[in-house]
Amino acid sequence: MNLKALFLIINKEKKIKKILDKYKLPFNYVCKGIGTASNSMLDYFGLTETEKAIMISLIPDIYEKELFREIAHEMKVEDIGTGIAFTVPLTSSSKYVKETFSKREGKAMKNKRDYQLIVTVVNTGHADKVMVAAKKAGATGGTVIKGREVGSKNAFKFLNATIEPEKDVVLIVCLNEDKKAIMEAIIEKEGIKQDGKGICFALPIDNAIGIKNPSNDVKK
Repeated sequence: MNLKALFLIINKEKKIKKILDKYKLPFNYVCKGIGTASNSMLDYFGLTETEKAIMISLIPDIYEKELFREIAHEMKVEDIGTGIAFTVPLTSSSKYVKETFSKREGKAMKNKRDYQLIVTVVNTGHADKVMVAAKKAGATGGTVIKGREVGSKNAFKFLNATIEPEKDVVLIVCLNEDKKAIMEAIIEKEGIKQDGKGICFALPIDNAIGIKNPSNDVKK
């Protein structure tokens, strides 16, 4: 059994939380994001609404297929504009996390890995510039997470890394073949030597639902 990070970028936070609670998942986090796609071009994140709930949970891969089916049904992923869900593999975790899931059994879902998650962290106010560069290179949209104020006890953390205050975190899902061009465009325009002082990295996506490529959606 392996652990994965489950990402959901959605409108129906309460309904999805009920699904996660059903599986007794002990590590669930939520923050607010802002969509970046225009109304004329609905993107991977289904942006019929500007504000999104971004939920992150740790799940055993043996739950992945069943969880995706329930989430897909609740989100009505056949309707563009309802959000997406995807998993990112974990290479390691703490002993406590491993022990929490160690007794759970089942069959793991097959990985497809057609997509990548590009994460860009830039100075606040530069998210729009990141998206302009990314869209010119083939991205169709993304979601922005805002950093917290200086000295906040609830400093925002992403994948165990504390995001410094006054930063924008831009999340973009793209096809594997588009990753290089998009990252190069972002780094050229908003890299560490530019005004945005940005860093950019990519994570593999194991499986996804709600993304426009129908071959990668979990069938009901």
